[in-house]
Amino acid sequence: MRILITGASGAIGWATVKRLAEDGHELVLHTHQRKTELEQLVKQLPVTTEIVTGDLSDRSALAAFCETLPSVEGFIHIAGTSFSGLLVDQTVRSAEAMLTLHVESLIQIAQVLTRKKAFSAPLSIVVVSSVLGETGVAGEVVYSTCKAAQLGFVKSYSKELGAMHGRVNAVTPGWIDTPMNAVFSEEDRELALAEIPAGRFGRVEEVASAIVYLMSRESEYMNGAVLKIDGAWM
Repeated sequence: MRILITGASGAIGWATVKRLAEDGHELVLHTHQRKTELEQLVKQLPVTTEIVTGDLSDRSALAAFCETLPSVEGFIHIAGTSFSGLLVDQTVRSAEAMLTLHVESLIQIAQVLTRKKAFSAPLSIVVVSSVLGETGVAGEVVYSTCKAAQLGFVKSYSKELGAMHGRVNAVTPGWIDTPMNAVFSEEDRELALAEIPAGRFGRVEEVASAIVYLMSRESEYMNGAVLKIDGAWM
């Protein structure tokens, strides 16, 4: 299978890349600012890879990116960023960029990939959302809103794509040990950890395993599903 992965150079992205490469998939890897680093990383992979770049938070760059997309059988949307702070302190520009990155890019890329495929050809999409999209949280209002919109897309588009021999599912990670979560203070981490029944934060490999499962034939009857990976946190 040929699979496009946005945000491939991030922690969850790279863990997913390694798992899919082990299974022999051909990969198209997107990154925004880490092309050189990604070029070095892919040298260790046993499969054919292509690297594509683009700022998916910018509408003009997103449009240009979509024009160059190849035909694929799989699409994993991981690219994203967060903002930690009160809603009244977030700029309009920051909020718009997050909505474009998390939601508009997902919709537009899915549109292009669906149009490119033959009607009877399969297309599997996996969206990396968040438990915050299911529950919401103070201090990350726009991020939670974006992640909730992604889940709305998954539940709705599955009903269209299923009739076209495709499927779209999501994973909702909780607190995963990634650089994005490293910005929080030790006090914040301890408070969060105390709320997680599993007694630890999640690992990127655990999220990658769920993504790979949803891309595999073993889950081919799953469409519109949301897999929570949060140690019973939320």
